[in-house]
Amino acid sequence: MKKDMNEDDFLGRWLADDLSSEEKDMFEDSDDYLAYKDIVKAVDRFDRPVFDIDKGLKNQKEFNKTYKEPNAPKVIKLRTWLYSAAAVVVVLFGLRVMFFDASEISTDMAQTRIINLPDNSIVTLNADSAITYDKDTFEEDRVLTLKGEAFFDVAKGSKFTVQTKNGNIAVLGTEFDVYARDKKLEVHCFEGKVQVTKDKSVVVLTAGKGTKSSGQESLLLFDVTRLKPDWLNGTSSFDQVPISEVIQELQRQYNVKINTQDIDLNRLFTGFFGHDDLKKALKTSFEPMNIRYTFKNKKTIELQNK
Repeated sequence: MKKDMNEDDFLGRWLADDLSSEEKDMFEDSDDYLAYKDIVKAVDRFDRPVFDIDKGLKNQKEFNKTYKEPNAPKVIKLRTWLYSAAAVVVVLFGLRVMFFDASEISTDMAQTRIINLPDNSIVTLNADSAITYDKDTFEEDRVLTLKGEAFFDVAKGSKFTVQTKNGNIAVLGTEFDVYARDKKLEVHCFEGKVQVTKDKSVVVLTAGKGTKSSGQESLLLFDVTRLKPDWLNGTSSFDQVPISEVIQELQRQYNVKINTQDIDLNRLFTGFFGHDDLKKALKTSFEPMNIRYTFKNKKTIELQNK
């Protein structure tokens, strides 16, 4: 039987269910059986790729017209069917790279979106934002990457981690908002506990607490008085932020271009604007700052000091 198992076609006959009862019993009692059984199960979990046969045939014919036969290479024969396991592993790895890439979900300018994650957590993306996660492993590791701003309603379970270029946020089950744009990181905790890590700084937020940092600054704590982020209700609010951030948010929420010319972008602004009326939003944002706004066209606005 050992001789039979070393035959080059043994694995193929086993996969085709073409072994005799004696061969099958002997193989299932061998040390190799469980390993090959696991490989077959793994293959069954892969989605089959769809190929365009007509296109492939056309490309092959074009290739054949210019093909020149190379010098015959040395032929190395694999010793037995056991080595086919290596080929199977390589194919499985290649298929995973090809068909199991991470999933990215994003929003455009002037768009918000609600995403239901595989673990039943819910993410609401603000405009011009994106999350990326691996569909195949998410329920086990619960890790995703965020660019922009999002509100998270996390289902209870194992640790849930939001990775951003400015720091990481880890929770077990809670509601929180993350803003991660340019060099700024800001996190608001509305329920439960949130751990925020930026470089060597670590803070734990409870409900009603927030933290923020810009660039190399340490994480600063502050109180959160709202029950949900204002942008979920169609309003962007600001507390002592440079007017440049207000302009950027106006562009995101209304998908417009705002030219600033000689405006001092470091002036601090406290206030809000709504997401449903551009003219009102411009008036609310710039009249208190003595800034004049002019429409060059429907999508372009120019700012000037009064």
